[in-house]
Amino acid sequence: MAVIKNGANGTLSGKAGSVVFVTNGNTTYARGLPKKSRKKPSADQIQSRSRFSLIQKFISPMLDLIRVGFKGYNPNKKAYSNAMSYNLNNAIEKTATGYAINYENFRVSKGGPNPVSSHTFQVDKETETFTLFWEYDANIAAQYDINSSSCRLLLYNPDECAFTNHSMNTLAQRTQTVKLQRQQHIGNYHIYVFFHRTYGSDECTDSKYLGTFEW
Repeated sequence: MAVIKNGANGTLSGKAGSVVFVTNGNTTYARGLPKKSRKKPSADQIQSRSRFSLIQKFISPMLDLIRVGFKGYNPNKKAYSNAMSYNLNNAIEKTATGYAINYENFRVSKGGPNPVSSHTFQVDKETETFTLFWEYDANIAAQYDINSSSCRLLLYNPDECAFTNHSMNTLAQRTQTVKLQRQQHIGNYHIYVFFHRTYGSDECTDSKYLGTFEW
């Protein structure tokens, strides 16, 4: 059944007979119901589905950050669609057995240039914290007016979980701490950082991959 959102002048959502109404960003589309195919998928279709499934599974635990980091990348589409599209085209590499994530090319956010020029980090097992320290390009920060932008940090192990910061320091403070939790298995966590302008707009920098640490 199709549903009209926000009254008579709102958008349609759902199924009406053989037509499905889909809203993507600010645009609503009407399309026919897909017909069931008895044909076996081609090799290209299998590969495409494999790549899509890989990115979809990888992104799933970090959706809260994706919704921030890709919100402004293409305002006419949802952040999730933006993230899927970008990373499908840039963050998958062919391997001998199929496909794998290219962690360095993967993006949690897309926007202006990331100003971080160098970094160090510290993992404290007693306090169960991860602390990142960075230096940054002052010219980029001034050009894009991001000295006061908030740090968003992602520590991600695809087989375990994702850690992010709840309190947010600014770019100019040059440090950010994330509270960790002891996991069942020791593993490598991938580090991503970007900066989000929380005042007046939703603009973000590109995320930057900073390597891994063991936890």
